[in-house]
Amino acid sequence: MPKTYYGKYGIEVRTNEHNHKGQKAHVHVYIHGVEVGAFFLDGQLMVGNVKRKDRIAIEQLILSNRDEFQAMWDEFQKSAY
Repeated sequence: MPKTYYGKYGIEVRTNEHNHKGQKAHVHVYIHGVEVGAFFLDGQLMVGNVKRKDRIAIEQLILSNRDEFQAMWDEFQKSAY
């Protein structure tokens, strides 16, 4: 699964083998390699506990790369898994 790194933040779009089909598009977020939560592509926290400072930075990263993440999500939704 492609994980993109932005300094200490890693953002991953997972394939269907790790998602339930029909879920709203989201990304999984890592800080220093440790998963801390998942965010919808509008920047809203889906699940997890992230400090406010990190949450603001992550929201900005997601929003500025939303089109790329959405394209990956759409492609992965077509997989047979």
